[in-house]
Amino acid sequence: MKAETLNFLANASLFGSLLLVPLFAEELGASAAEIGFIVAAYSAANLLASYIFGRLSDIHGRRVFLISGLVLSAVACVFQFFAWDTVSLLVTRVILGFCAGIYPAALLAYAYENKKRMSRFLAWGSGGWGAGTVIAGIVATYFSITAPFLFSAALMAMAVPIALRMPFRGDVKMAIPLFPVKLIRKNISVYAPVLVRHTGACAIWVMYPMFIRGLEGVGNDLFLWVGIMYGVNSFSQFAVMPHLRWRSGPLLMGGIIASITVFLLFPMCTSIWHLMPTQVLLAVSWALIYVGAIKFMMARNRERATVTGFLNSVLQLSAILGALIGGFIVHVTGNMLTPMYFAAGMGVAALVLYCALSYLRGRKREMPARA
Repeated sequence: MKAETLNFLANASLFGSLLLVPLFAEELGASAAEIGFIVAAYSAANLLASYIFGRLSDIHGRRVFLISGLVLSAVACVFQFFAWDTVSLLVTRVILGFCAGIYPAALLAYAYENKKRMSRFLAWGSGGWGAGTVIAGIVATYFSITAPFLFSAALMAMAVPIALRMPFRGDVKMAIPLFPVKLIRKNISVYAPVLVRHTGACAIWVMYPMFIRGLEGVGNDLFLWVGIMYGVNSFSQFAVMPHLRWRSGPLLMGGIIASITVFLLFPMCTSIWHLMPTQVLLAVSWALIYVGAIKFMMARNRERATVTGFLNSVLQLSAILGALIGGFIVHVTGNMLTPMYFAAGMGVAALVLYCALSYLRGRKREMPARA
């Protein structure tokens, strides 16, 4: 359970820190476009670190990057507490984004190589996300909007001694090219659709707390309701993920279809109570996609830290593009619902792309047999 507990604590830390950044940035005077840029900058730093250290974890082993990433992330969480304007918040989010990209690929590869059931392991990460967001919402409500940053630092620090006690026997070290073109081509049928779907989703999330603020029933408890809504999402993932034992193909396709549905349902929500069941469907959609993608990567690749690190880079690239697009759309239209329709369209594009690339992959496998 050490790997699962570490995953729980690290995710609780990062998502507890992430939860209120848009509202904190708004409080510091940031516009919608600036909020999008702050969110995108975190993702850009995480993208870079995920690619660099995923590859290095395959080359030099998992242990050093897992432990150093957790320690540096704990320190970086504290920096956010001292942000006094939008520029300092931007800088601290970039630092945290880079540090938080050092350890995840090493942890995922460690879990698979130590025979952890991946759907269960990933579920504990979602459980941590839920716990972190709910508690961060409560802490912000009863203390201050910056207090969750210290809470996040404490959770990340608690993960360090667990990592120090984890056995790293049989760490396999490999030679990986600086830019692994063959690995990217091998997994493009997952990378590309996930990039498109998640870009649409992240166009919503950048302004999502502000959308929640406009719903009936929120009142003066915005921080609390934001935490609850994110918590419903993540705890639902925690409940669903351990039971996803199908092949990667049906999981990915089902997740994309469910995503399109939920993005079209969001604009129909006028009350906080309408939003709650859509959060459950959202959780199911992402659980299907993420478990499906990880199963695909782990089963088909020996360079597991590299390919999962690149998957995390793809997710962060989606977050960058989505944050910039979502912030721009709301800035231009003044309408919080427009990014939701954009996300649904991106979901349709992702579904078409996945079907086309999967068909081409199947044809490529058949060709040698016919020769």
